[in-house]
Amino acid sequence: MRAAALAALVAQGAVAQGLTLEAATAKALEQVPALRAARAQEAAASARARAAFAPLLPQVSLGLSYSRATANFVGRPGQVPNTIAGAQPLSLDSFDFFTGNVSAQVLVWDFLSTWNRHQAAKAQAEGQAAQTRALEVTTVLAVRTAYFAARAQDELVQVAQASLDNTKAHLAQISAFVAAGARPDIDLAQARLEVANAKLALVSARSAAALARARLGQAMGVPGPLTGPLVDAALPATPTEDEALEALAPRAVAARPEARQLDAQVRASERALAAAKGTFWPTVTAQLSGNAQARTLANVVPNVSGQLALSWPLYQGGLTDAQVAEAEAALVAARAQVEVLASQVRLDVEQARLDVQASREAVEGAHEARAAAAERLRLAEGRYAAGAGSVIELSDAQVAFTRAGAQVAQETFTLSAARARLAAAMGD
Repeated sequence: MRAAALAALVAQGAVAQGLTLEAATAKALEQVPALRAARAQEAAASARARAAFAPLLPQVSLGLSYSRATANFVGRPGQVPNTIAGAQPLSLDSFDFFTGNVSAQVLVWDFLSTWNRHQAAKAQAEGQAAQTRALEVTTVLAVRTAYFAARAQDELVQVAQASLDNTKAHLAQISAFVAAGARPDIDLAQARLEVANAKLALVSARSAAALARARLGQAMGVPGPLTGPLVDAALPATPTEDEALEALAPRAVAARPEARQLDAQVRASERALAAAKGTFWPTVTAQLSGNAQARTLANVVPNVSGQLALSWPLYQGGLTDAQVAEAEAALVAARAQVEVLASQVRLDVEQARLDVQASREAVEGAHEARAAAAERLRLAEGRYAAGAGSVIELSDAQVAFTRAGAQVAQETFTLSAARARLAAAMGD
């Protein structure tokens, strides 16, 4: 069902209206090789947890054997009475012998050492799942950043194209003025230079846009080039942007998959320590066996036996002490990492909030600057047409308008990227 839903989203984003951000992230979550590897590691960790539970269940085994051998007897000193331990006539006759056995063994008690090892493996599997989720968040952030970078480059191409069209219009206007003798030839040379520079800027913008799309494809895990328009222009504002840091930081720590991963690591370390301490004490096992032996299948001789065993490793050269010390150190390190992460999450949220707030103001300023530059260009064009302005004034106004348009595209991308980082800092 999940794969079908992702495929539907990708198909929806691949239609004529272009690629949406939602479709791009869905494609990335399905295609990125690092995520496929992480999910495989998650499945392996889950399998290890199941394997760690196996010793707690009864262990049943079955054995069957057949042999054919001679029956010459050799007495060993102290093994049989002297009356039958003498030399026997040798024979090369051989005989069949059948053996079958079935046994069941169960762990009775080992001071929860095996159980704690299972719980440690289970916690490690949960930590691996959280690590996979953290990689998904990172992947979504990378796709969002690459998507809006490509979207900004597309807008810069449009700005460069508009600038080229405008400079060509200026060139046609100036050419008419020069032909009529109303303007000097240097104005025509300046206009031609402006057109040439606008063409170069358009070529550079198109190259940057192609590179940005290639980076977006890499972030999505798509090997081929991306074609078609990018639909979404910016990430929308969220209430999180204006909330206080003291309210956001605890929610971010609770939501971040890295925090869940470290919590699982702490629990795994605690269980591993308990398992290591349990090996100081004896282990009790119970076994029930049945076997059957026969020289012919018509004459089977069965036997049944039961056994209760206690095993206590009294001294292993300091092995258990070293294992306990290692587990204690791992637990201390895991708890310290939790504190480090809490501090880092707080910093991530604060930095992202500040970036969003600064970018919002920058976007407003960029739009005001573009409006002012547009008005300046309009006035410069009017002054030049009326003979009151110079070509340098017109050229400067055109350059300022082009820069203002590029600044709007860049600041819009910066704001979307900052919002994406804030979402990632909050665990989204």
